[in-house]
Amino acid sequence: MDFRDLIASLNTPIIQPEGIIIISLLITLFLDLLSQKPISWLPWIPVGGLILSLGSLGIRFNEVTSINQDFFNNQTIAFLGSFQGDAISIIFRFFMSLSGILCILLSLEYIEKTRTALIEFLILFVTATLGAMFLVGTNDLVTLFVALETLGLSSYLLTGYMKRDMRSNEAALKYLLIGALSSSFLLYGISWLYALSGGHLELNYILANFIATDFNSSLYLPLILITVGIAFKLSAAPFHQWTPDVYQGSPTPIVAFLSVGSKAAGLALATRVLAIIFPYLNLQVHILFEILAVLSMILGNLIAITQTSLKRMLGYSSVGQAGFLMIGLITGFQDGYSSMLLYLFIYILMNLGAFACVILFGLRTGTDQIKDYSGLYKKDPLLAICLTVCLLSLGGIPPLAGFFGKLYLFWAGWQSGFYLLVFVGLTVSVISIYYYLRVIKLMFIKEYQAMSLCIQNYGVNTVTQEDFSQATLTGKNTFSLTLIQPIELCISLCVFGSIFVGLASSPLIELIQKAIFYTPYIQAPISLSTNF
Repeated sequence: MDFRDLIASLNTPIIQPEGIIIISLLITLFLDLLSQKPISWLPWIPVGGLILSLGSLGIRFNEVTSINQDFFNNQTIAFLGSFQGDAISIIFRFFMSLSGILCILLSLEYIEKTRTALIEFLILFVTATLGAMFLVGTNDLVTLFVALETLGLSSYLLTGYMKRDMRSNEAALKYLLIGALSSSFLLYGISWLYALSGGHLELNYILANFIATDFNSSLYLPLILITVGIAFKLSAAPFHQWTPDVYQGSPTPIVAFLSVGSKAAGLALATRVLAIIFPYLNLQVHILFEILAVLSMILGNLIAITQTSLKRMLGYSSVGQAGFLMIGLITGFQDGYSSMLLYLFIYILMNLGAFACVILFGLRTGTDQIKDYSGLYKKDPLLAICLTVCLLSLGGIPPLAGFFGKLYLFWAGWQSGFYLLVFVGLTVSVISIYYYLRVIKLMFIKEYQAMSLCIQNYGVNTVTQEDFSQATLTGKNTFSLTLIQPIELCISLCVFGSIFVGLASSPLIELIQKAIFYTPYIQAPISLSTNF
């Protein structure tokens, strides 16, 4: 094989979205190094790269799911079997890229106000997004671990990015230590798979070797070890201990990314590894993840009630949300995976919307304590309404998107006979409404005496007509706040999605089901389960 054939065999168009992001990352880095003074538009290059990657993923999805092609013969393998660009990995990569765009939008003003280095922050952040995108498409054990550590190491650095803040340093150290422990469990499980398969790295070859040699009883230990590693990424109880402390101490934009990016990557990894390597251990997989789902839903929502910090409350809430998402993962089949992906998309929007509101409130008041939100509606009704929409959607109140997402999840679980999971999910959903409504009730207090001191001194920077006229005449931005800040754009997009995505869920479900239909490794376990 000559060099030209080698390059052709890599099938590089499959990772074109990641290539676009890498190019935008390098351009940003070199321009920042070469420029003598800060370039105001430089942060928008990574955003542009992520937006272009969304378009590239859409084009690739259309090619993979073309009805004129046999989906089992689609050229979706890249880099000699190391990366799988099938339809469901495209969906997950789309979610990661979308999360990256929204998180950058809600980060810009935060980084500017805290006077930390913006470009370095963006480089680390986009690197973490790249690691997550490669992780969701991994097809061999080495790529899996390298992508996981790319995501993990970047996340550790971002968690401690506010190096002058002791809480940020503490959060980074805790995250690093517990993350290293979870990675060791996962790596130990991977090494068992490598040994038992006779030295194979690609996931499908590992499965083929297990089928030929009947190693089913030997797979229990690697299954448990890998499940522990995945549970850490999902923030699933009882492996959630890092979540509240890291959420409270980390920069809030990083908390927002971890709350959605880590879960999306963990779910993608679980879907791929469990469906490809452990299709004959369905009962054991179900038992393990049912325990994790029940514990996550119960502990996450019960402990969230007692929190006084909104960031910690959302941290424990995310533990409960991981339990909801695992219902779809456990259910499997077309409806199970479809409900999981739909709810994940909705969760990204409503959770990032809530965190964006928390960031904006924190920038204006310097606090994230729940009691300090008392009376917010009187001073900033728009922010109060946006946060209310996101919290109610997280609670599953109709007709918001969260209600339709949970409804589809519970319906899929009930149809597959997982009655305990559905019952626990419905019960804790009612409990979650209580602590969401507690925040909402405080925000809509009307009496001035009941307002918190932060709200009494609360001021919203607005653009006056005089400022606008002055900017028009001089051609310079003389006021501190433009007509809409990136974080406000992020809030608007997330609130819009939290309201209307549920009402337009039917075409989304059809699109997701189409992706599942054109994903061979998911179709194989479905056919196996049907036969049994």
